[in-house]
Amino acid sequence: MPRVPLHALTWSREQNLYELYTQGQLQQRFRPAEEAAWLAWLGSVSSFAFHSPGGSLNVYLERRPRGGVYWYAYHTSQGRTRKRYLGPLLPEQQPTQARERGMLVLSGRLAPPRLPNALVERERLLSALDGALATPLTLLSAAAGWGKTTLLSAWAGRHTAQVAWLSLDELDNSPTRFWVSLIAALRHGGGYAPSFGETVMALLESPQPPPLSTILTALLQELESREAHPTPIVLILDDYQVIEEQAIHQGMSFFLEHLPAQVHLILASRVDPDLPLARLRVRGQLTEIRATEIRFQEVEASQYLGQMLSPPLSEAEVRRLVSRTEGWIAGLHLAALTLQKRADRAAFLQAFTGSQRYLLDYVQEEILARLPTSVRDFLLHTAILSRLDASVCQAVTAAPERRVSQQMLEWLERANLFLVSLDEERRSYRLHDLFREALLSTLHTTHPERVPVLHRRAASFYEAQGEWAEAITHALQAADYSTAARLMEQTVEQFWLRGEAATIARWVLALPDRLAGEHARLLLTTALYLLTTVVQTTREQRERRSQEARQLMARVEAALQAQTDETSSQISATG
Repeated sequence: MPRVPLHALTWSREQNLYELYTQGQLQQRFRPAEEAAWLAWLGSVSSFAFHSPGGSLNVYLERRPRGGVYWYAYHTSQGRTRKRYLGPLLPEQQPTQARERGMLVLSGRLAPPRLPNALVERERLLSALDGALATPLTLLSAAAGWGKTTLLSAWAGRHTAQVAWLSLDELDNSPTRFWVSLIAALRHGGGYAPSFGETVMALLESPQPPPLSTILTALLQELESREAHPTPIVLILDDYQVIEEQAIHQGMSFFLEHLPAQVHLILASRVDPDLPLARLRVRGQLTEIRATEIRFQEVEASQYLGQMLSPPLSEAEVRRLVSRTEGWIAGLHLAALTLQKRADRAAFLQAFTGSQRYLLDYVQEEILARLPTSVRDFLLHTAILSRLDASVCQAVTAAPERRVSQQMLEWLERANLFLVSLDEERRSYRLHDLFREALLSTLHTTHPERVPVLHRRAASFYEAQGEWAEAITHALQAADYSTAARLMEQTVEQFWLRGEAATIARWVLALPDRLAGEHARLLLTTALYLLTTVVQTTREQRERRSQEARQLMARVEAALQAQTDETSSQISATG
């Protein structure tokens, strides 16, 4: 029988509900009628203990040799263990969550962010985006703060096509996670059935998956097999610059090469992606919108600043500010925030250069310095997080109540302090990338001793939630390598089963040599998992993964040799 589960679900007679415990700590409560919450949690775990008035069971998610993932229960009585089949991963009406169980795709990532209050109707760019329906690929390429996401959100909101949206993050560098998230986006906004992509997801999550081209061929066939539709399908991938894994770029190139005629792809990225852009350009299969097109013109800047400033700037002042910022929207926004509080507008406009160093100084001196201490500390402390909600903010800031963090998030949103709402309920947010980078720079400069403390708090929170990737990432950033190694040991098999051996290999390689001996099994297991996936990769990937496996085994060998030498020295000293 598998090892003892980390989670325990216990019936409370006093409260007439189920209580969820993780490592003995109460985490959540489920009432019998709260089926959605229960299914959401069930889709994120692979085992749990179940205790009720009628008895106790250990429940595990297991794969059958012929394919498929199912729940099984183990019950031990009088020294004898019995195994019983419970059913499929989740009910048939929940297929989307079923395949996303190990890497839940948050709904906020599958919808365009809310449009800001200060919004300019940019008809010339919206019309240019309509060209997305004429080519397989449309690329929005510009640095941070040029308004790519806002432009795409506005276009998606007015278009009659089926628009599927996916906001990417660093964790999507796992090919399995990337394609699972892409399928989830097509289900959510592309007009496809909830069962769309089930076969593809099963192949992706297989311990021995076929070549990626085979998997993507199956996905493309599903895309093409849908009955003719009166409207096209547009898939928008925002923040594509976070993708660095070559296997994903190669898969995207194959995907684009064979994309059905009714499907169109839009990528928003700070840098040009590693895709065959030149070939697509020559074939007339690429629409490009870059910073030179996205930049605010004087009329647009005047309209935008007029919504933020009263009295409005003169034509000459707008012209000067547009010239200094080169139409960079984030720079204009930063300038407007200061102008709201400055009487000497002319002096400020004269000094505003728009250089990156000045913007960092500006954030520190003109925004943070003018905020209440509690607000400033909240921003600095939560800047370590890629996603903000009241619960994780409470954990990181050590706020006395969750309500305090929620109120702070709502205040920041109302104050237009670079907080982007990710859902209609205003529960999940992210900081504007440029503003977050400035905050992190300030935090590391002014309070370097706080950084590891904050990351440790985040790691503890995500561990309790069972969000292992985030927990390990923050533990590594806190240099809490023992915790990171412990979490890796607990989850290495899960990541391998989901096709993310390369992800955990990167984490393991980040561990210092001094821990290699203590966690030799983790290093060797990771090396083995890397080698078992080599046959499904390209030559370049095979060489890289083989090299990583050799590095892991060499570190184990060196650590064990050091322990042997130390033991020999101790014996010699006592002799």
